[in-house]
Amino acid sequence: MIGSRILKSAQEPLRAMIGDRLSLVGVVVLLSIICMALFAPFLSTHEPLAVNEREEGSLLARSVDGERPRWVQLPALGERTLNAADYRDGVGLAVGRDGATWRYRDGEWAELEAPLPTTLIDVAIAPGGVALAVGVGGNIALLDDAAAGSEWLPIEAPVSVALTGVTWLDDATALLVGVDETILRLDVASGEFEALESPLGRGMRLNSVALDADGSAWMVGERGLTLRLDPDDDSLSLERLPTNRDLNHIHLAESGHGLIVGERGTLLSRSAVGERWQSQDSPDSRAMRAGWVTDEGHAFAVGRSGIVFEREADEWRLVPSEEERHLRALMVTGEDYFALGSDRFVNRLAPPSGEHWFGTDHLGRDLYSQNVHGSRIALLVGFIGAALVVLIGANVGLIAGYFRGRTETVLMRTVDVMYGIPFEPFALILVLLFEPSLLIVILAVSLLTWRTVARLIRSQVLSLRERPFVKAARVAGASDLRIMYLHIFPNVMPLVFLELAIIVGVSIIAEATLSFLGLGPPQSISWGGILHNARLSGAWRDAWWWNLPPGLFIMITVLSVFFISRSLELVANPRLRARR
Repeated sequence: MIGSRILKSAQEPLRAMIGDRLSLVGVVVLLSIICMALFAPFLSTHEPLAVNEREEGSLLARSVDGERPRWVQLPALGERTLNAADYRDGVGLAVGRDGATWRYRDGEWAELEAPLPTTLIDVAIAPGGVALAVGVGGNIALLDDAAAGSEWLPIEAPVSVALTGVTWLDDATALLVGVDETILRLDVASGEFEALESPLGRGMRLNSVALDADGSAWMVGERGLTLRLDPDDDSLSLERLPTNRDLNHIHLAESGHGLIVGERGTLLSRSAVGERWQSQDSPDSRAMRAGWVTDEGHAFAVGRSGIVFEREADEWRLVPSEEERHLRALMVTGEDYFALGSDRFVNRLAPPSGEHWFGTDHLGRDLYSQNVHGSRIALLVGFIGAALVVLIGANVGLIAGYFRGRTETVLMRTVDVMYGIPFEPFALILVLLFEPSLLIVILAVSLLTWRTVARLIRSQVLSLRERPFVKAARVAGASDLRIMYLHIFPNVMPLVFLELAIIVGVSIIAEATLSFLGLGPPQSISWGGILHNARLSGAWRDAWWWNLPPGLFIMITVLSVFFISRSLELVANPRLRARR
């Protein structure tokens, strides 16, 4: 019977919501957000807390601002890592993952058709314009004319190990090195290979090879391994260098200057053919991946995390660059200086795109997926918090208004005390006393917000308890409990519905406030938490796509709830109908 009375009382608010256009808009918007929360796993394009990575062929160019050089980021060369580059006679080539190949000529980069579907590790251009690229699995490709960009011709190698370096000994002969101390000499005209035996024979990895001004070839590899091919007697000798660290790249200029780079910032240099290699102090201890020295002795080195070194007068210094991705290759044309590379990197602070609709945060996480999942916490706290607020407030108001006297005095003074407690410090104390959780957020919202509901219900009950139908029920012998909940409560239901709608919006804002202050549930995604992360990262001033969506979602959700409460206000206060 009580249920039927309450159901009849609820019919009028429903009719009021349907009959009001703004309220109907609010209902549609709120239902849409509820559906977004329910189907968040299906609507998300990415895992909300997963770090998204990206790969591209990073390209930096050297520029001089006054007397201070800088390396400036240029538009990327495709979406694949570039591993090596070479330049000769006005033409440059860069190769990388999955056969990525780019040609540089007349100041422009152009992508060429991939010679092989596998990753290419090194490339070298002969004086006549013929180019040779080597890579994993013993793959080799020959380009007849680098300037014309003609088709690459695959060459079958006698080994299947990764080939990591290549250089031209003359116009028709190339020297290739790789893992397991693989050393191959290739006669391009005949296509025949000659395997050279390493004097060390420990199966170590050779990483790079370069031709010296005297016609000899130098090879460097792991644990400081250095070999030299003598052009006179065609013999391989083991050279001693002042390091036992992994050596990643060697570059030799026609003037005799040389540079070797390796792990932990290793820098080895010489100024002429026949001189001993000298270790030089490095301005950073990260691994260097490539080096280049000009005929005048001006040297460059690049490596992990976008670091760039430059040497002047035998002193190396760290040069600012606009890149945090790994750099793997250098190419100097005489006028232009390029650094290339990039492994997979965190796609941090990416603006909105087709892949990430709302962009990414400072950890590369998809913000669209976070905002979709954030609706769950907002609505959960909004509805559960509002239900608890109305439950507490309505009962306190009913009891205080009906019994009056000392009961009313105690309850209303309690309400006055609750009005003196500020919301944020109260929530902070709860978090300090207990572990941060969703339950603490809901308690913080509900334990303070019920005070207004209690006052409103009490004032309504004070007038209803003197009505004739209440007196008739009391004369008929109805108990206080029956009178309160069967006779009085259905008459305050419109006000309860109004307060319920308002408190949902208040609870959503309260949860967003607590999460923004860092008092929200850990490891949970909420709109306020997204704004909190944006503030902590320091990028919230520039990454507008990080702040705007959660703010808009909070505003739209709260507005939809208040649009609904607009129509319920007419039911709770019929006098307002005459004003419209």
